[in-house]
Formats: sequence, C-alpha cells, structure tokens
Amino acid sequence: MNIRKISALILASCLAVLPAGCAAADPDPALVQTNINALTIPEQVQVVGLGEASHGTKEYQQLKAEIFQILVENYGCRTFVLESDFGNALAVDDYIHGGEGTAEEAAVQIGFRIYRTAEMAALLDWMRAYNETAPEGTDLHFYGMDMQSADNSKAYLFRILEQVDPDLCASYQERFAFLNDTDMFDLSTDAFAQGLPDAEKLIQDVDQAQEQITETFDAETFAFARECAVSIYNCCDIRKSDGDYNDVRDSHMTEKVLWFLEHGDGSPVFISGHNGHIGKSNFTLYYDCLGKRLSEQLGDRYFAIGTDARSTAFNSQTAEGFDEKNVENKNDLNALAAKTENGRYYIDLAAASKDSRWQKILSKKQRLTTLNVGSITFLKMFCTSKIVPLDTFDAMIVYDTVAPTTMNP
Repeated sequence: MNIRKISALILASCLAVLPAGCAAADPDPALVQTNINALTIPEQVQVVGLGEASHGTKEYQQLKAEIFQILVENYGCRTFVLESDFGNALAVDDYIHGGEGTAEEAAVQIGFRIYRTAEMAALLDWMRAYNETAPEGTDLHFYGMDMQSADNSKAYLFRILEQVDPDLCASYQERFAFLNDTDMFDLSTDAFAQGLPDAEKLIQDVDQAQEQITETFDAETFAFARECAVSIYNCCDIRKSDGDYNDVRDSHMTEKVLWFLEHGDGSPVFISGHNGHIGKSNFTLYYDCLGKRLSEQLGDRYFAIGTDARSTAFNSQTAEGFDEKNVENKNDLNALAAKTENGRYYIDLAAASKDSRWQKILSKKQRLTTLNVGSITFLKMFCTSKIVPLDTFDAMIVYDTVAPTTMNP
C-alpha cells in the first residue's frame, strides 16, 4: 500500500469519528436555567429589553407577561413598553387603570392585529387586577414606543387643547385631518413631508400653552400631551422617509424609551419588540436598531434578552387575516432546548461564556429565526439572521418548539 492510500485511509477514519468528537464537546447544560424565575438583572440596569423571534408566537407573547411579572415583583418595575404606537398605548393604559370595556377590546387599541390575542388580553387583565390593589404610586403602566399611526395621539392631544384653547385646537384638527389611520397607507411621502412644518409648529404651540395645560390639568398631563404632539411629528417623519424608514423609526423609538426613563419613577423600564429592535448589535447592515442605540446611550444600564426556537409555528398576517406557518431552524443554541425541562431554558451569556464550550458557541455567528408580522417567503436566508450572541444579547430564552398565538376576533 503506497503513502497516498495510507493517508486517504487515515483521513477517512478521522472524518468517521468526527461526530462523536463533537458530541463530547457539547456545552454544559448545568450552566443554563430551566426556571425563568432564576432571571437576574444587574443592579445598575435601567432598561430591560425582551426580543421575540416572531410576533405571531404564543410563547413569546406569554413570555412578555412572565418576564414583566418577575421584574415587577423582584425589581420594582412599573412600566411596560411595547412596540406599539404611543397614543394607542395610552388608550390601553386607561383600561388597566379601570377604564371601560374588556381586555380583548383594549388589545384592539394597540393597533397591530398581531396583538389581538388571548395571550395579550391575559396580560392586560393581570395588569388591571394588579392596579386595583396597588398602593398609591406603585401602579403599573402600559405604554408604546412606536409612532406608525396617529389617531389616538391626536385624540389625546386635541382633547387637552380643546379645554385650554379651542381655536388653536380646531386649527390643528383641520391641518392634520389628512393624517388618519384609515388613509395612512394611501398617502404619498410628499404628503407626510408637507405635514412636518405644521407638526413642528404644533409642538411649539403646545409648549406655549404649558402653563395653561398644567393649571387646568397637571404637569404629567402636559408631558403626555406634548409627547403626543412629538409622536405626530415622528409619524410624519418616518412616513415621509423612503429608504431610511427603519433607521428613522428606530431613532425615534430610542427617543421614546429615553423619554419614559426621564418621566418615570426611577424603577427599571421594560420594553418589548422584535429581536431585530432589541438586540445590541444590528441584525441588518441597513440601519442602526433601537437596542444598539440604547446600548450606546446607556452602556451597561441596558440589558437585552433575545429569544429563539428550533421549530416555530406562528401566525403570519395576510390581507384577509392570518395563516399558520412553520419554520425550522436548528442552531447550536436551540439544539440543547429539547434536552431541557419543558423544552426551554434561560442563559446568562456573560456567565456561561466563562465555560470554554459555551464561549465557542456564543462567540461565533448563530443563525436565529427572524419572522415579522407577514412573511412572504420561507427561504432560510429571508427568515433567519446571523448574529454573534455575545455581541447582541446579555441573556437568551431558547425554546425547542413554539406555537401560534390564540387570535381573538
């Protein structure tokens, strides 16, 4: 047998035993927690972000409530901020403070149809029940950091302006009649661009009326009325954008989160949105996401939690309603989930990375599931994103399988 044949046999033997060698190098499962209550947040953290790999997934919507409740009970958190329109969320906040209607009707106010679910209604009912017995000053709030719609921001602001300056209110009601949620997607970018000067003037006029608003109502009402005016400006600004829509949107969402910090009681603020917004590094080359901006502004005062699953069944939005879809995406992180209790685990990335096997996994690119409200194609390159976990999240909650949300009418 010549040297070339011997070398080939040795190479074939090495390749044959490679899988066994890989199995021996599996990460230590003892470094993960199957009880989510084990979640701990560093003392200096002011904003906790929870990402979801898919908007239409039951477990991720339930996880919002689960993590928020832990933060309320263990860290004194009072503020829940969703990837939802600022004005829309104020209507939901009214419900959890004893307002009329049902939790299902309040969920409709969020605006996005993907949140009209039994899971979201359960969260709102829990917040309402909590507030019924909460001592004064410790009540919970439901807020929104987005600004893709305008009707509820207009309604809140104009209700205030009408009390202090009816003529000014009527003038702006006329000027912003074009900016309504029904016609929003039919307007040209030019229409939004033309609305920006009026929106800027609106903010100035609200500032001029600060003393009247504060005397008639209070300082908090003025602050929220002014931020509604800012949201109207933001709405025009992002919708007049073309190629930079997402960049402008995440920039304004960052401003909203910082505004909630400024106007809060000093307790941590909980925010929730897609993984692509929450992560500390960008999921795409095309714009800087909310989480990256918050990380740059707050440093270690921002704590980001990501999610992923090996098998994702979810509700994908269509023009007619929702279709249940499924995407499979196995990576080094979710491969472990099937071996854990309840098919999920929590991992603190900094702590786990001290183990060499986890360090190898967490410091290399992993392909995470990335599904939005409506998914056009299920080719892997379009429904996943490659990220380095250690660069992107402080912690992750990883599932083996997840199911679609329970949609309400």
